[in-house]
Amino acid sequence: MSPSVAFLFDVDNTLLDNDRVKTDLAEGIENAVGEAAGVRFWEIYEHVRRLRDFVDYPRTLERFREAFPLEPGFPAVAELVLGYPYRSVLYPGALEVIARLQAVGPAAIVTDGDPVYQAAKVARAGLADAVEQRVFLFAHKESHWSDVAAAVPADRYVVFEDKADVLATIKRLDERVLTVHVRQGHYGLSDISDVRPAPDRSFDRIAEVLEADFTSLPGQSRVRA
Repeated sequence: MSPSVAFLFDVDNTLLDNDRVKTDLAEGIENAVGEAAGVRFWEIYEHVRRLRDFVDYPRTLERFREAFPLEPGFPAVAELVLGYPYRSVLYPGALEVIARLQAVGPAAIVTDGDPVYQAAKVARAGLADAVEQRVFLFAHKESHWSDVAAAVPADRYVVFEDKADVLATIKRLDERVLTVHVRQGHYGLSDISDVRPAPDRSFDRIAEVLEADFTSLPGQSRVRA
């Protein structure tokens, strides 16, 4: 028998502070290779992002190395990017929220990004263990909703995400979904007045979910914050 409800979590700026990560990386890269090469790193990052249609740090590092083959600071850059301590930037309460909700129904990570680095990030942050290795990683998760629903069967789904447009897309795909907008990070704080359907619920911080009741979801009115 399928669980009555499953909880699906985005990662970047939903469970961990990815804006802070990028700030830390920018400062560390500039310290390692100087301002000009640091600027070039992020130009390559954006170029690769456009080509791949998602953030790809390993490919960015490869292209940066090709552009600066004699750069003595490259090992420090590679260590910083590949070894970033993601557990240190988990939002307060993130792991507690997952643990609390898993007492109600299974939780899973559903995230976007390159298949190698993003997977390592999820593991390094302690999130893979927190959801008992139920981690689903796609270039664009909205395009794989049916795969996720098949892998985590449930009568209802609660999806936590900082991007309201992603929530709207998933809601249009499956009316069983209750969408929860977490207003953290630059996407979470952007204007969503034109997004339809609007999120069912919203929280300023993921830790606020600890005060919400998700024990029964016969309808949206039974979920309270």
